[in-house]
Amino acid sequence: MKSAEQTKHMSFWTTIVVSFVLLIHNGTEPLFLLAYALLPIVCLVFFRKKSWVPLVIYLLIFGAVGRYTRYSRESYASDTLLAIRDYIGLFLSGKNPYNELVFAQKGLTPFTYLPMSIFWYLPAQVMTIDLRLFEMIVSLFVPLLILLIGVITNIWVMLPILSVVSLTPFLLDLCCDGSNDNSAIFLLLLSVLLLLFALKKKSSRWGMASAVVLAFASVFKHYVGFYLIFFIPYLWHFSKKLLYLKSYMKIFFLTMSIIAIPFLISAPSGFMRSLFFIEIGNYHDTWGWNVWVLMRDGLGLTFTKNTMWVVRTVLTVSIIVGFFSTTKFHSLKNVAIAGSISLFVYLILSNWTSYAYFTFLIPLMSLSLLEDSE
Repeated sequence: MKSAEQTKHMSFWTTIVVSFVLLIHNGTEPLFLLAYALLPIVCLVFFRKKSWVPLVIYLLIFGAVGRYTRYSRESYASDTLLAIRDYIGLFLSGKNPYNELVFAQKGLTPFTYLPMSIFWYLPAQVMTIDLRLFEMIVSLFVPLLILLIGVITNIWVMLPILSVVSLTPFLLDLCCDGSNDNSAIFLLLLSVLLLLFALKKKSSRWGMASAVVLAFASVFKHYVGFYLIFFIPYLWHFSKKLLYLKSYMKIFFLTMSIIAIPFLISAPSGFMRSLFFIEIGNYHDTWGWNVWVLMRDGLGLTFTKNTMWVVRTVLTVSIIVGFFSTTKFHSLKNVAIAGSISLFVYLILSNWTSYAYFTFLIPLMSLSLLEDSE
C-alpha cells in the first residue's frame, strides 16, 4: 500500500513539474497564462483530496483549447494534406492515385502515401471540411486515448505522458500544420485501447474492432510497420491461449487486403515508384533532427543520399534483428519499446527528419510504460 501511495504522489508531482515547464515554453499567450495561474489550485486540490480527476480535466481542457487556438492562427506549413486533397480529387474522378503526379512544394510528386489516407480524409473532402481542421479534431482525441489506456492499465504512470501530449508546444503546432501524423497515432492508440479492453473483458467483438482499426493504421502510414513487426509475434504468442486472437490476425490481414490490393493490382509500378521515392528517390535535402545534419554542420562532413540510405537500412535492420534475438514479445510493453527504438534509429539516420514524425513517436514511446501482460 505504501508503494502504491508513493507511486501516486511521485506521478502527480512529476506531472505538475512537466506541466509547469511546458506551460512556460508555450509563452505568454493568455490561454497558457491562465493555465499557469490555475496550476497551484490543482496542486491544492490534490493535496487535500488525493484525486487525479481535477488534474486530468485540467490537462484535457487546456490541451484541447490550445490545439484550437493553434488552428485559428496557423496555416499550411506541410504539403502532406494538400497533396492528399489533390489525390482524393483524382480518386473521385476515377483515377488511381498511384498512376498520377501532383505539384507539391518542390515540384511534381508521386502519391507517396498509403491507400487508407484516401479513405480517411474522403468524408471531410466530400463535406468540404478543411483537412487541417479535420486533423486538429482528430488530435483532440489523442490525449483522451492516452488517458483511457492509463485507466485500463495504470492511470498514475500515464499522467506525465498525458501532460506531455496535451501541452508540448510543438505537438500543439503539429495538430494543424498540414501533416497527418496525428491521425496515424490516433488509429494506433485506438487499436491498442480496443485490444486492452478485449483482453480485460475476454471479448472477441472488441478484439475484432481492434484488428480492423490496426489494419487501418497499417495502410495509413508506413512507419506503423515498426510497431507491427513486433506486434505480430506478441499476437501469435497470445493466440495460443486466447483462441479468438487467431481470428484477430485473419480480420487484420483481410481488412488490409480489401483496402490495399485493388490499388496494387491496378497500379503495381506506381506503388513501387511510391516506395522508391520515399526511401531514396525523394527531393529532400539533408535537413532536420538527424545525425547527417550533425555531421555536416558540426564536423563539415557530407555524404551522398545512397550512402545515408545504406547506413540507415543496415543499422535499422540490425536493431530489429537484435531485438528479435534477445527479447520475447509477450507483452505490449516490449512491443512498444522495440518499435519505438527501431523507429527512432530509423529517423535519426534519415537524411530528412521532420519533427512531425515525433507526433507519432512520443505516444508510441509512452506505451513502454504499460505493465507486462505475461
